[in-house]
Amino acid sequence: MMLLRGDAIVLAGATGRVGGATLATFVREGARVLVLSRSLERARAAIDDVLDGDEAAAAIPFACDVADPAQAAAAIAACVERFGRIDALVSLAGAAKVVPLVESSIADLRENVAGFLESAYNLALPALRAMLDQPYLDDARSRGRMVVVTAGSSKQPAPGRGLFGAAKAGVNVLMQAIAREHKDDGIVANALVLGGVATEAARSYYDADAFAAAATPQEVADALAFLASDRGSGINGALVDLNAREVD
Repeated sequence: MMLLRGDAIVLAGATGRVGGATLATFVREGARVLVLSRSLERARAAIDDVLDGDEAAAAIPFACDVADPAQAAAAIAACVERFGRIDALVSLAGAAKVVPLVESSIADLRENVAGFLESAYNLALPALRAMLDQPYLDDARSRGRMVVVTAGSSKQPAPGRGLFGAAKAGVNVLMQAIAREHKDDGIVANALVLGGVATEAARSYYDADAFAAAATPQEVADALAFLASDRGSGINGALVDLNAREVD
């Protein structure tokens, strides 16, 4: 049985390094997906790159800068208008300013907070309100799911990644807060905490052993599909570590 059969999902960050595998997996698991990008052309290109034929018909490109609260709210509204509801919000979106603390400024901190925490908030709050306003589907254990990708530096910041980690930690807490405040309303919210990911770009900075140990984009996509599905509803308010073969 498909994990996401008929589910309506808003996917932010589909044009990134892990986004293609995630989009393809969602559609092949039966989802209908609103694909967000600041550029409508990039959203269309992401769809065309990984889907074809009937699969592509299940993915709708939508121009949205998630840094803008009004645009993020419009994206959630478009999902509800197009599909009748929003079953899951999944976000891989974000923009980092990586700088050592001693060299940083308050502007650098604000840039990271805006790039990760504010963008997550901008999507999560209208999604939460829409989910609370819709009924449970028949036999569903949850009314709506959210999962936002964060990083290991949100828990144990790597050198030079303190501001990045602080902003990602804020996203972790936001997901936990949504889960705790609305667990009795059928809302599920989690953060997927990534270690290394073996993207093509990672070949330039990982040695062979580190690349082999890192999670593949498909492993990330599979985890996101499960957490976005009603079958994953038993995991709520969690920081789910995806560290593949990097475990000590």
